[in-house]
Parts: sequence; structure tokens; C-alpha cells
Amino acid sequence: MANKTTKIVGIVGLGSMGQRYASYLKGCKDTIVIGCDVRPEVHTDDYVCVDSVENLLNTVEPDVMIIASPAEHHLEILYTVHDAVPSCSILIEKPLTNRRLELEDFERCRAFGGSLIAVGYCWRFHPYTNHLRRVRNGIRNITLYSGSDMQTWPGHHYADPLREFSHELDLVVYLTKRITLGSAALSPSGLYVMNGEHAQGKWEVRIAPFVKDYGRWIKVDMHDKSSVTYHWDVTKETIDVMYKKQANQLVHASRVSHLLCPLLSGLETTLLVDEIDARIEGQETWLPKRPM
Repeated sequence: MANKTTKIVGIVGLGSMGQRYASYLKGCKDTIVIGCDVRPEVHTDDYVCVDSVENLLNTVEPDVMIIASPAEHHLEILYTVHDAVPSCSILIEKPLTNRRLELEDFERCRAFGGSLIAVGYCWRFHPYTNHLRRVRNGIRNITLYSGSDMQTWPGHHYADPLREFSHELDLVVYLTKRITLGSAALSPSGLYVMNGEHAQGKWEVRIAPFVKDYGRWIKVDMHDKSSVTYHWDVTKETIDVMYKKQANQLVHASRVSHLLCPLLSGLETTLLVDEIDARIEGQETWLPKRPM
């Protein structure tokens, strides 16, 4: 029986991401993990597993919930969990959803702004991001690139490439202020090119979701005229540290200000992604002007 200091952590979706979080948390002191997945073949004897969110919520009152299911279900599960246990801390893996936000979604997420809800933009936890955040007032221009072949990724039911590769766009949100979108294009080869301005200069993001050679880099031009191109450290050890910090932060957070990517900040990234998507499709959108 859990005592008052024990945290009950539910993990919805036991694919590659859910199993990653379970491996981090199941051995933590005063933490009990409960897995949730409709697929019985991914259940394990390492911790209790149930087959639906409803069964999980009927079994226990979780202190923390990690939503690592396919993105099409993220918002639905968020609403279900928050309505059932308003005090539950929630981590939603990115992207927030696999589609453009409806106005109703936007307003509902805005209303959750004071709750302990985080979005899984874990690159905010990278050591080099920490450095750039400290000097962000000196950033003039920022360019980011990410290239990978998502056809080789281990999971299933991914969202579209723009949303799955949205870490770079989130870093623009995190490292600059007052972003405006200039242009957005998708080439016949599948290359996304987006650019615009921020309070102190310009930004550009290039995403290549179907290239064989993995690559990830950032180029930063500072106001003091120095310039750095940094190829991200993407070793397993570094990635593990980022995800562990993200999970542990949520488990131990007592205020929204303790979260590196609270829901409202993740919502800002999502709105930028939606604006880019609408621009590429040549469609009108209800989207509000940033900043939020």
C-alpha cells in the first residue's frame, strides 16, 4: 500500500517512449509505476499494467501521468485525466496533437495554464540549450537543422513530419522572443524550410525527415558579432539524461514555474507549427497572434 510520500505514476502508451519512462521511474525510491496500453503483448511483469485509461483511473488516483500514446490521442487523454484528477501532474509527449488545434482545444489548454502539465520538448534539457538560454539576450540570428529518416524509427502511428520534428521549432520559441513567421515551404523532396523574425534578429529552421544521414546542428550569430555552429551531442547517455531530467522534474515539481516546458509554452510551439502548416497548405486559420 502506498504511503503519503509515495508517488503513483501512470504511463499511458507502452511503446518505445513509454517503456523509456517506465525504465527510468520504476526503480526510483517512493515511486510506483502503473502501465497502460490496449495491447496485452506489451504488458510486463515488472509493474502493474491495465488496458485502458479508464481502468487505470478506476484502480488508483495517480499523482503523475505520462501520456506517451500516439499523438492522435494526446488531448483526449489529457482532458480525461485532468477532469478525473485535477491535482495530477501530467507530461504529454510531443507533439501535443497530430492535427491543427481547434479553437476549443486552444481555449481548454489555456484554461489549464495554472496546472502542473508539461509538454515533452526534452531538448530544452540539453546542456548546450542551457548555455544558450543563459545568453539568449545576446542572440541575433539563429538557424537550426534536423535530418533523419523517420521511416526507420522504432514506433508506430507517428504524426506528420512537421510535428514529429518540432523540437527545432520549440528551441526557437524557447531561445527567442516575439516570433513572427516570414515564409514556410515544403520541397518535392520533403524538405521543410521555415524562417521569420524575432525580437532581436532572424530565425530559420530546416527539417529533412527522410534523409539517410542523421544530422542535427544549430548556428547562432550573436550581437557581439561572434558566431558558433554546434553539432548536437546525441549520444545515448546525453539523450537518457535529458529524458530522466524531464521525468524527474515533473515528479518533484510543486509549481508550474518549476517546469522547463509548461503547457502554455508547449502550446506556443504548437501554434507556430500550426501556422506553418496552414501557410504551406495555403489555408486561412483562426490562429491567434503570438506572443500568447
